[in-house]
Amino acid sequence: MADMTATTMATYLPEVWSARATVTYRSNIVLPPLMDRSWEDEIGPGKGDTVNIPNFTQNSSAQKRSTFGTGASITFDAVTESQTQLKIDQMAYKAFRMPVEMTLQTMPSYITRLTNGVGMAVALKVDEELAADNTNGLDAFTAIGADNEDITEDVLFDGETNLGDNNAPLEDRFLVVSPASRASLMKIEAFRSSLYAGAVGNVDGSKGRGFLAHVYTYDVYESNNLEAGTSGKKNAMWQREAIAYAEQQSLKMVGGMNIADGLFNEVAGWMAYGHIMVKSAFGREVDGK
Repeated sequence: MADMTATTMATYLPEVWSARATVTYRSNIVLPPLMDRSWEDEIGPGKGDTVNIPNFTQNSSAQKRSTFGTGASITFDAVTESQTQLKIDQMAYKAFRMPVEMTLQTMPSYITRLTNGVGMAVALKVDEELAADNTNGLDAFTAIGADNEDITEDVLFDGETNLGDNNAPLEDRFLVVSPASRASLMKIEAFRSSLYAGAVGNVDGSKGRGFLAHVYTYDVYESNNLEAGTSGKKNAMWQREAIAYAEQQSLKMVGGMNIADGLFNEVAGWMAYGHIMVKSAFGREVDGK
């Protein structure tokens, strides 16, 4: 008679860890789902490290025939396009290990918490990077508002006007604020009323972590992981096409036994990703509390 052992089950256990950590990662991350991930399918494992994104010059005007019904030469546009490179050049990870004998005495719930913590830690790291990067993240947008001051309705209209002036699509516009800035916005009656009307009995569960409601032309999210200003926080409003983001390897869990260091059970979670600013005019950093 043959019994199942830790050895025969070794290939199955990582699947359990992966599921727990991945669920935690997806339930705690805010910013990546709000980025342009159109190019992710083109940079999967084994497909290199760069996606060349062809830029497109926004059409803004056309010509008219000088005299209707009369033939005349026309003007042709000489369009020269450039490209933006989305590189997979970032790796985030979280790991823990313990002596093998401690795995015999540790409460099962503790291992579960540690595994969930891997997903939480990686989610926060990726969110933090997208918010703080001053070249290819939210911190790279032109700033409006004032550090550690309440966000006013005029500031919101300023950001909204900028998107309109740059022909940013009305769909997929986002406003992400800190808890303190959300409190500031709740002082604006029009914002408060719109938030209430959009949320009561109609909260869209598909919007993901941090979603509050649709206000003005934005889906509004709350995040406690935005870049710090001098004293306040750097909130942001943008349209999805502003920043391209791709995960070449989503959160992956690995584990094993380290004999050389003294018999340790080791577990780690990691992911590989990249992001690039594509349309800087499609967003604004919103300084506030």
